[in-house]
Amino acid sequence: MKIVHVYKDYCPPILGGMERHIALMCQFQRQWAEVEALVCSRSLFSRAVWREGIRVTEVGEWGRFQSAPVSPLFPWRLRRLDADVVVVHVPNPTAELGWLLARPRGCLIVRYHSDVVRQAAAMRVYRPFLMHFLRQAAMILPTSEPYLATSPLLQELRERCRVVPLGIQMEEFQDPDEARIARLQAAYGPDFVLFSGMHRYYKGLPYLVHAAKEIRARVVIAGDGPERPACRALARDLGVDAVFPGRLSHEDLVAHLHACAVFAFPSVARSEAFGISIMEAHACGKPVVATRLGTGVEYINRDGETGLNVPPRDPAALAEAINTLLSDPERRTRMGAFARARIEKEFRAETVARREFELYQEALACCGS
Repeated sequence: MKIVHVYKDYCPPILGGMERHIALMCQFQRQWAEVEALVCSRSLFSRAVWREGIRVTEVGEWGRFQSAPVSPLFPWRLRRLDADVVVVHVPNPTAELGWLLARPRGCLIVRYHSDVVRQAAAMRVYRPFLMHFLRQAAMILPTSEPYLATSPLLQELRERCRVVPLGIQMEEFQDPDEARIARLQAAYGPDFVLFSGMHRYYKGLPYLVHAAKEIRARVVIAGDGPERPACRALARDLGVDAVFPGRLSHEDLVAHLHACAVFAFPSVARSEAFGISIMEAHACGKPVVATRLGTGVEYINRDGETGLNVPPRDPAALAEAINTLLSDPERRTRMGAFARARIEKEFRAETVARREFELYQEALACCGS
């Protein structure tokens, strides 16, 4: 079988959750099939490169409009695909419209990561095209039952959906540098609170900054993105003793996760469809305080078992839940141990890749018949 994963970016060089998931699926699925990826190049030029042994075709683009690449050659590249299975990761208007124009050979699988949330006005115009695209799929793979149950689009196509979660590599979060952990706890305190991720609008970081006034520990807000300057300014205006160390290397991320007492995940919109950062914190044995969004966040962070979930946009509730865990080390340890065991059992990337591959086989058999 030949599989081509289609999205707008790949990891590396783009260090995002969806990009990392696609790279992991490619890495593991090449055990059982020939695997490639088709993405855009973030430049005017097209090229084929090898990323960790995977051939990645990067198609030239003119720029991006509302996060979607403007790539006139993308439909032509899709048309030229010689694949048994084409896995299109959505939302991704460039690939969705490109597929409708090109109608490439191969059984279409849609890996459904999120509804379109922020571009509501554009969605009113685009919705018919997206629904037409989704109806061409032999199978649609959302990431959690809660997201499937609350997605208006997926409700119309529920019979085509098979839930498969995302996964991580546990080994990447083990064996931390103890000296780094000691330095972090000396700098921030032994029980600091951590957020790490892209600083985007749906991450809810202003609410964490407001909550930090009441949290009885130092709050460390790591990562970078378009919302970072505003969050730092807000912390200064409020007089909050929050730390913004910027983007972390993987080694520093692992050290921060093992050093912190609680991981905070204050997202506020359905764009936060799953929560890979939660899995990373759980893999390091840390409880998480997250928000209730009606998405995979509650599926990953089981309220009362692996952490606590609170209403979004509620700094007081966020601070109270974090302080509850900070005041109870035994509960934190118990939750963290259960969370880590659950990630080990249910969310290993290779297990997820195998499950996806088996569903590709099932869908391909249906396409052939």
